[in-house]
Amino acid sequence: MGQLTTDSSKTTIPAVSALGTNGHLPFVVRAAEATAARAEHAEPQAGACQYRDCEDTAPGHFDHFAHSVPGLEVMDGADPLLEAGMAACSGSDSAPVVYLRNWEASNMAELQAKVDEIRRMLDATLEFGARVFADGERA
Repeated sequence: MGQLTTDSSKTTIPAVSALGTNGHLPFVVRAAEATAARAEHAEPQAGACQYRDCEDTAPGHFDHFAHSVPGLEVMDGADPLLEAGMAACSGSDSAPVVYLRNWEASNMAELQAKVDEIRRMLDATLEFGARVFADGERA
């Protein structure tokens, strides 16, 4: 079994069998590929929706959403374990929000802080799992 070193603590832990040949979990690779593909989108054309990822294709629509962008979900079978998307609805508060499950960010600083928190939690989960599985092997 290989080894995995986390960036936050430099702790080496056993790599799980779900790691791909490049050393990343498959959902991390899919998310990175989807992010790169979205970054390559051209600017919206005149008359098109201002949100490149908006799923509403009707001309002149007022409510914008993206609830099923590939790579922005982690599934547990058929159910989402963690998902992200966006919404910008018409009305008095039409500012866009990006959501992670049931939490919403209204600006990039909030989103960055929450993503950093999730990364720390995932690193801590790997370290916790390494301790649990190592302790289980001693029993």
